[in-house]
Amino acid sequence: MNKIKNTKGITLISLVITIIILIILAGVAVNLSLGENGIFRRAKEARDKYLTSAEKEQQELNELYALLKENDLPENTKDTEAGTPVKLPSNWATISPQYVRTTDGKVVKETQVSSNVTAVATGNGEAVPVPKGFYYVGGKINTGVVISDNQADQNKYVNDADGDIPKDLVGNQFVWIPVTAENYKKVEWKLSNGNNAWNAIYDTSTTAAELPQIQKYGGFYIARFEAGKGTVTSSSNVAIGSNIVNSGWTYSGWSVNDYTISGMISSKADEIPYYHADYDTAVQMANNMYKTDYVQSGLVTGTMWDAMMNFIGSSNVSSTSWGNYLNTEITLASGKYRAISSDGSETSSNVWTDCTGTDGKKFKTNTSTRYLLTTGSSEEVKQKNLYDVAGNLWEWTGEASYPSATRSYMLRGGSFNNSYTDYPACYRDSSAATFTRTNRGFRPALYIK
Repeated sequence: MNKIKNTKGITLISLVITIIILIILAGVAVNLSLGENGIFRRAKEARDKYLTSAEKEQQELNELYALLKENDLPENTKDTEAGTPVKLPSNWATISPQYVRTTDGKVVKETQVSSNVTAVATGNGEAVPVPKGFYYVGGKINTGVVISDNQADQNKYVNDADGDIPKDLVGNQFVWIPVTAENYKKVEWKLSNGNNAWNAIYDTSTTAAELPQIQKYGGFYIARFEAGKGTVTSSSNVAIGSNIVNSGWTYSGWSVNDYTISGMISSKADEIPYYHADYDTAVQMANNMYKTDYVQSGLVTGTMWDAMMNFIGSSNVSSTSWGNYLNTEITLASGKYRAISSDGSETSSNVWTDCTGTDGKKFKTNTSTRYLLTTGSSEEVKQKNLYDVAGNLWEWTGEASYPSATRSYMLRGGSFNNSYTDYPACYRDSSAATFTRTNRGFRPALYIK
């Protein structure tokens, strides 16, 4: 009789344990796939990193393409049309080393060229550095090149033969003042009678911070107009051209008790100038106009003013025929004017009067009434595409003076309240930094980084 063999089979308990283990393994697998650190999540992260890396690589390729395209720009010759972007002069660019890993793993050293400006031809083989964010409007080196911060103005007067650029532009405007580093220094001006054209000792040095831009580009940009600002109405309902710095400050018949320094200044035509400015306000507002990776605005300096006078021409510094001065007749074509009493006071009855469309209408200041004008209101106040350098307002500069123990600075350009024979555009008039009145304003300049 055959014996039944003992056979080993799976027991119920073993089966249950096996199923439990499989369930655990399945859970682990699901967690590894779908959990917070799962395979699928990690795959998604890897894909995102790849896309980000690819996007960065594409951006670098685009920058490289732009650089190569810039290198393909034409050489600037006498036949190059004005307004044409041309190859950068070598000293206008910054060349830095860049290490690149090739496909075979080798690391090679290349050079990267960068610049904060575009070289734009102005004709006759000359070019100006136009900062990024600005656009060439027109003009020649010797007539005054005009740039704007609004692309709508680009090349608007590029074909103007005499380089005389009208003021009907949209953006803030600046004029290029060409000057060599050798000639960028203070000038001791004289009046027509031989007397000194200053009323106090002034700092005859030039700040070192100004020199790199002059050495690199051979010039600088200065605002085409006096700093402008919209009308502000004081707490006593007296319309003034700007905010008063000192709360509670009173002058000649009116006072301002509340003020807020806000907004930006402008360099445009037919705007109310930022008058009643003290020195610190002028500095603050000028500095805040532009702060980009390419340019920094600031208050015009004494050396800049002297360079501008030289550019306009030494024969014109007496301002005998181009400025809003006492007893000077001006033909207004646009903008507004405001009557100012001989003591400098203004009241609510002295409103700004619109003179737009009154071409040929002449205004003449006299001993009893003077006229403050909006920016660039007459073509008779323009020289080398610059407006209101002679008069309308005394303009603060960063040039320190030393008449007393007070902190003082020099004002330039004269004003509607002064005669051109005694206070021409080149004259240095000293004033305490905290003092202000109706005929005080300022003008910003651009520093290319």
